[in-house]
Amino acid sequence: MKTPVIARKRTASFRKKVDTETDSYLAKGAPGKMVVCHECHALSTGKRWYQDEAVYTKLLKAGTVSEVFCPACKKIRDSYPNGQVTLKGPFLAEHHDEILHIITNEEKRARKLNPLHRIMSLREENGQLEVTTTDEKLAQRIGRELYKACGGTVAYGWSHNDKFLRVQWER
Repeated sequence: MKTPVIARKRTASFRKKVDTETDSYLAKGAPGKMVVCHECHALSTGKRWYQDEAVYTKLLKAGTVSEVFCPACKKIRDSYPNGQVTLKGPFLAEHHDEILHIITNEEKRARKLNPLHRIMSLREENGQLEVTTTDEKLAQRIGRELYKACGGTVAYGWSHNDKFLRVQWER
């Protein structure tokens, strides 16, 4: 007689473990108090960053919070991307504005979940558009959304330690 397999149910408090070992920009431990980003106004209580402009202004007026730079702002200042999306093909030239709209909308959606997921730069050169991101998952999301909206071909190239992603989209 086979023994039954018991499925584990995750509680509501389950969170994916964030790997701070390979990303030197993420804090190794919780700072213990509320901190705000001087540049983008993101807030952190412990290890989680979130965006709330009303709370930001309230905390600054009270003067009870310390100002730092969040990991995404540090990556942007140091030009240290974790994702790169390269777009090319005749479809890009014909639908340039629509494609930029898809990219910026995906960044807005990602920033609602985590303000550390940002576009660092958009660069056009020789009929190609290159987008660099602060997070590899944002690059993956942009590639997926372009494929869903416009078709074409998309290829994902993860680095050895999964901390950098190159996405190639073409149509």
